[in-house]
Parts: sequence; structure tokens; C-alpha cells
Amino acid sequence: MFQDTHYGIESYVSENSINTDSFVARIIQKNNYLYTIATHKHIIPDVVVAHDIGMVLYVGDYVTYKMQDGECFLVELLERKNVISKASSHAAKSYHVNTYEQILATNVDQLYIIMAADQRFTLSKLERYVMTFNQPDLDINILISKADYLNETEQITKIVHSTYPHLHITPVSIYRPETIHQIKNTLCSGKTALFIGASGVGKSSLINCLIGHQSEDTDSVRSDGKGKHTTSVTKMVYVKGTDSFLIDSPGFKTIDTTLDMDGEMLFNEIQVLGIYCKFNDCTHTHEPGCAVKRAVNEGELSKEQLDRYAIHLKKLKGQRKHEDMKSFRKQKKFARKNK
Repeated sequence: MFQDTHYGIESYVSENSINTDSFVARIIQKNNYLYTIATHKHIIPDVVVAHDIGMVLYVGDYVTYKMQDGECFLVELLERKNVISKASSHAAKSYHVNTYEQILATNVDQLYIIMAADQRFTLSKLERYVMTFNQPDLDINILISKADYLNETEQITKIVHSTYPHLHITPVSIYRPETIHQIKNTLCSGKTALFIGASGVGKSSLINCLIGHQSEDTDSVRSDGKGKHTTSVTKMVYVKGTDSFLIDSPGFKTIDTTLDMDGEMLFNEIQVLGIYCKFNDCTHTHEPGCAVKRAVNEGELSKEQLDRYAIHLKKLKGQRKHEDMKSFRKQKKFARKNK
């Protein structure tokens, strides 16, 4: 199932000046509370966390482990380069927890956002993906899968480029080998790539094509032509041809975050121009001395892009207000129960 490779361990140990005698491994599969880890020489399945760690680990994590009575235990989480996460609802007994960030993977270098040509596309969905997952030192790639739906792919590309002409969109189809080769050329040697998207966008089929053999489970399409969700666990696979590591994760329906969203990739021009506005809290709507509105009036910035920016600011404010109200109600409920 897994290839004999270092899974980035050697580079991590070297870059972080870790004692090479340490038992360092990388988590390459997570199934509830059981982990599969890769060491320098072996793949060890069904590993559990030692009781004294007191935390959940994720695919991509570098850890130390120990062998005891023939069993393997994870004993320490090593420093993470980054964490890729999205918001998830959480039923908590304490009012202190309202929502939490569902971690998809860690120590990721490249992120591939996949949207299928045969599924309903909205510009808001793409914007949500980009702003939720964008962060420094993360190379984001946007793929339109099932690009053999030519008309739909062309329409999606036009919609995106009408507002974000600088955004690079790559069509890909498992039935067009040249597109698979194009994606393969973007994978960097020794780097870790995470593939994300909604259920049925074809992540597993694409990964199978990239690694050159059947590794990820796939399923037939539904009667309406859309793919079925088949990935139930998060796991990392090795691409021998590019010496890269790919992480496939279960699809999801909603995109949100409890953290501050990063609008630089989509709205960098607006954010830069905003520095020159007369007021620090300028909303770029009605204030005098607004550098952003001036740029729109002079044709240097599209009105459509500013409108999209305003929409997301409004959504973010509404979301924060909603979360504050949820927190307040849970505090009151918790206080009543503990009188």
C-alpha cells in the first residue's frame, strides 16, 4: 500500500537540528484514534498515542515514538510548520467551546483546491475556499476537475476571470493525460501537497492518476452524473516520479473558518490601497478621502471586485455577531445549570 520512502523525515530532522538518534516518524494516515506512521525504514500501522500527550494528532505531523512490549506509541508532537483547517460545528458540554477548527492536515507546502465542472459553481464558494485556506508560505493551486465537460469548464473560467483576471485556473480531466501531466509538473520534489474539495469532485481519481496506480478507493458516478464520496480517512501517499507526498482527505459540504480569513490572494489591491485612505477604519463605501473608491472611479480597480470585497466583509461581521450571540446564550445556560 505504501512506498518505501523517507516521507520528508530526513529533511525535517536536518532543518530543525533534531538529534538523528531520536525516534522520529511522520503520520501518514489517521483513522479515528489509530495512526499509521512512517519511520526512516518502516511503515507501522495501528499506532496509538501515549496517554501523557493529551492531544489529537493529524496526517502530516512529525512525531517521536517509542517501542514498548512489542507495541508502538506516539510520545511527542514536534513543531508544526503550519496547520490547514476549517470550521466545524462542535457539541460541547462547556460553554467555553462554541465551534472549533477541524484540522485537515499539517506541514503542508502546496494546496490544491478542486472544484468539479459538473457540480454547481458559485464565485462565493471559490472565494470562501481561497480566503479560508490561504496563508503565508502556502502555494495555492485552483483546479477545475472533470474538465471533459468543456462548456461548463469554459463558463467557470470566464466567471472567475471576469472578477479576478490574475487568478490562475487549471482544468484537469482523468480522460486527458496531458492535463494530468500538467498537474504533475507543478508538484515539487520533497514537498507535501494537500488535495481538498467537496465530495465527488474526483480527488481520489486524480491522485490515482498522479501516482500511476490504483491506491485511493473510487466509486462510480451517481445517476445524476456526479461522483460519490468514497474517501473516509485522511492519508498520505508517495509520488515516486516527482518525489512528492500527496494527502487525500474526505470531502466536505461547507467552507468556513473561526479564524481571521486571508484576503490577500483575492483582494490584495484593495488592502494595499486601503493604507492610503483618510480613515483607518474606512469601509470603502461612503467615506471622504477613500483611496479605494478613487481607484474604482479612475478605472484602476474594478467595481465588481470591490463589491465582492464588501459582500465578504458583511458576511464576516455577521458570522462574528452570530458566534458572539451563541457564546452569550451558552454562558447563560451554563450559569443557570451551575447555580
